[in-house]
Amino acid sequence: MPSSTRRPDAEPDRVARRALEEARSVLPTRRPIRFEWRDYRVTAGRAYLRENLICLSRRLLATPARIRATVLHEYAHLYVFERFGASAKPHGPEWAEAMRNLGRKPEVTHAYPCRRNRVRKPLAYKCAKCGERIDRARPLSRGYTYYHIGCGGKIAALGAQTRKKRKCR
Repeated sequence: MPSSTRRPDAEPDRVARRALEEARSVLPTRRPIRFEWRDYRVTAGRAYLRENLICLSRRLLATPARIRATVLHEYAHLYVFERFGASAKPHGPEWAEAMRNLGRKPEVTHAYPCRRNRVRKPLAYKCAKCGERIDRARPLSRGYTYYHIGCGGKIAALGAQTRKKRKCR
């Protein structure tokens, strides 16, 4: 494992490996599973299904209980993918059952204290047919025509929506 993905102390690694062994004893998988520590600010962990990789946040997982809970959550994703394939929903019934088999409540998100990303200024669009206002956090892609799902009218930006471009010096 590259040193950039390793935590500075060995105890969190031991806790994560124990949780992984515990999960595999209850719900065995065929493929070996790796894990890495990442610098996630908001995400506690992430399962990369095709790589059979669990990535854990070195910022958020400060206690053994958090590490264990996150490893079991992400392991359930890998188990479901191996058993049911890509057709299984990320937090669907198969995943929920796997979580219960691992002795956990099937909770989708964590409640760990973290600094959330700043909410972007909403962008406003309007339907040309019915006049309904549509607020979005991200702009619609350029070069496409978008239609309102409610009435079929074309959607257009309200007012100046261009983001300022910085001049390079």
